[in-house]
Amino acid sequence: MSPIEPDTKDWAEVLDTGCAECGFTGREDVLELSGPIAEAAASFAPALTRADAADRPRDDRWSSVEYAAHLRDVLTEFRARTLLMLDERAPTLPNFDGDAVALESDYRHQTAAEVLDGLNTAAAAYADTLSGLEDGQWQRKGLRADGREFTIASLTRYGWHEVRHHLGDVGI
Repeated sequence: MSPIEPDTKDWAEVLDTGCAECGFTGREDVLELSGPIAEAAASFAPALTRADAADRPRDDRWSSVEYAAHLRDVLTEFRARTLLMLDERAPTLPNFDGDAVALESDYRHQTAAEVLDGLNTAAAAYADTLSGLEDGQWQRKGLRADGREFTIASLTRYGWHEVRHHLGDVGI
């Protein structure tokens, strides 16, 4: 089986253009997202309990387990970025290369049960952080290494897009 080609798309563009693949608009109300983010693991559970959850449907696509592991790590990273933006004034956000993380963390050989447990923990922690934000904190800023500016609100929308999009990737 050949390795999956790295994804070079700048997915943050969905904040400006929306995503026709999953219906994300980029205008979602951030005050309504902590609940659905908290439920990400429960939403993913049907895909992870399938007998073929660890099988790649095609050579160029991740398995359901791999998508869930990626989402777990993205939500963990977005929570860390949110906390950094709360702690510092306009920090440079750490780089996150999802393809590199997938290889380093060996997503292919993680079990559905451990990934689901980790996704539940990551989603709950991120949602809890979002639930605790005060009105003025949503506009706190951070800069990606390439200079793209995020607010906590836009980063939260981006995180919600990850949840929605990857649920579609696994057929939910």
